[in-house]
Amino acid sequence: MKIKLEQISLQQFILLFIFFEIGTSIVIAIATEAKQDAWIAVIIATVVGLVLMCIYYKSFKLKQGTLYELLSHSFGRHLSKLLKYAYIVYFLYCSCRVLRDFNELLVSAVLPNTPIEFTSFLFMAVVVYIIYFGLEVFSRTTTIFAPYMFLFLATITLFLWVNGSIDLSHLKPVLADGMGPVYRSLFPELLTFPFGELIVFTVIFPQVKNISKSIKPLLLAILISGIIILFYLILNISVIGPTSYARTTFPLLSTAREISIANFLERLDALVVFIVMLGVFVKVSIYFYCALKGLESIYKLPYRYFAFPMGMLTATFSVVIAYSFNEHIIEGLEIVPLYLHIPFQYILPFLVFIILLIKSKKGATSNLEKKNYNT
Repeated sequence: MKIKLEQISLQQFILLFIFFEIGTSIVIAIATEAKQDAWIAVIIATVVGLVLMCIYYKSFKLKQGTLYELLSHSFGRHLSKLLKYAYIVYFLYCSCRVLRDFNELLVSAVLPNTPIEFTSFLFMAVVVYIIYFGLEVFSRTTTIFAPYMFLFLATITLFLWVNGSIDLSHLKPVLADGMGPVYRSLFPELLTFPFGELIVFTVIFPQVKNISKSIKPLLLAILISGIIILFYLILNISVIGPTSYARTTFPLLSTAREISIANFLERLDALVVFIVMLGVFVKVSIYFYCALKGLESIYKLPYRYFAFPMGMLTATFSVVIAYSFNEHIIEGLEIVPLYLHIPFQYILPFLVFIILLIKSKKGATSNLEKKNYNT
C-alpha cells in the first residue's frame, strides 16, 4: 500500500520544536541539585543540545529518511527491526510519562476529586483525534494556540514584576559549593531532558519543507527554547527561592500563586494549567505520532490504523506506570534517564551517525575509483 507523506512548513516545525522543548521543562523543577546555580546547568545543557542536534541533522543529511529508515540502512534488516520496536516502545513510554505529569498537576491543583483515569483517557482521546487527521492538522492547531501560550507566559511575568515578587538576590551566592552540584544535575538529568528528547524529531525531518537547506533554523530554535527555559527557571528561583524551588514539583504553579495585586488579581492557577496543557498536548502528540510512524514503517500500513488502540494503551499505561506520584518522580530522575534516555538519545544515534559516515566515505571512494577506471 502506497503511503502518502504529509508535509509541514519549516515555520510550523520550529514552533512545534519550541513548544515541545518548553512544554513541561518550564513548569517541572529541573536541575534542583544545583539550587541557585541551576541556570549555569541549563546553559551548559543548551550547548550540548546544539551539538546533539548537529549529529542528528548530519545523520539525516547523510541518508535522507526518518529515524527508522536510518536504522534499516545502518544495522540491516533483522537488527534494525528489533531497534525499531525498541524505539516505538520508548516513544510510547515517554508519552505515558508526560501524560502522567499533566494528570498529576490536574489532580493536585485543579480537579482534586476527579479520578486520574478519567483525565488520562479524555486527554488521549483528543490526541488520537488530532493525530488521526494528520501532522498538517496538528501543526495548524498548535499554531492557532501559540499566541495564547506566549500571552499567558508574558502575563504571569508582568504580574510578578508589578507585584514586586522578583528578588534576584536568591540567585546568590554563585557556585557556593563549586561546580559539583552543577555537574551532578547535568548528568544524566539535564543531558536527557529536555534537549536529549530531540531524537523524536528525527522521525519528522523528511516531512518538513526546505529542512535540508540549512541547519541554522534548528539551532536557532534550540537557542530560543534554551533562553525561555533559562528565563523562567531564573524567575521561579527569584520568586520562591532556591530551597522552595528544589522541594516543589511544579515551581511555576507555586510562583504564579505569589501574585496578589490589590487583593483582586490572585490565584492565577488557570493560566499555568493552560500553559502546561498546551505543552503536554504537543509533547504527547509528537511522541505518539512518531511511535505510530514506527509501526507504519514495520507493517507498511498507514499509521492511522494503529491510532485508537495505541492511544488507549498509552492512556492505560500512564495510570499504571507507577503506583504513586513519588514513585513516578523517582523513576523519572534515577532510572529512566540512565537506562533509557542515554541509550536511545545518545548511544544509538551516535552509532548510526558513525556507520552512516563510514558508509558515505566508502561510497564516495568507490565512485571515485569507478570514475578513474572509466577515464
